[in-house]
Amino acid sequence: MHDLALEHEWDDGLMDVTPRCPKCMSPQLEARNLARRFGGAIGALAGTTSGVLLALGSTKSGVLKGSVGTLLCTAAGVVIEGIVGGATGCIAGSKLGSAIDRNVLHNQHCRACGHTFSDKTP
Repeated sequence: MHDLALEHEWDDGLMDVTPRCPKCMSPQLEARNLARRFGGAIGALAGTTSGVLLALGSTKSGVLKGSVGTLLCTAAGVVIEGIVGGATGCIAGSKLGSAIDRNVLHNQHCRACGHTFSDKTP
């Protein structure tokens, strides 16, 4: 009984702020996030590549002169640098892609009518 009273109190004077398609007014919207996904993938690839190349460039002389232990440590360092570089590149690419989605591309897609539109549509 108490819940009904609270629901009734909250319903008075509230406006529906559900985002809707400007073409058909359907609330069935989804974000496409194309640039965010693409930027994350490219950033991960570039970050992994640069991390591995940086690790190989800094330890090249140690691999040629060292023992098996040095070789294993170098391999572990290359793997770790690749993972860290890939994660950092993915985050940076995703952030840049989100900004492109938000400001440039038509990021919203209506599942009811198929219309694509920007978040900033008036």
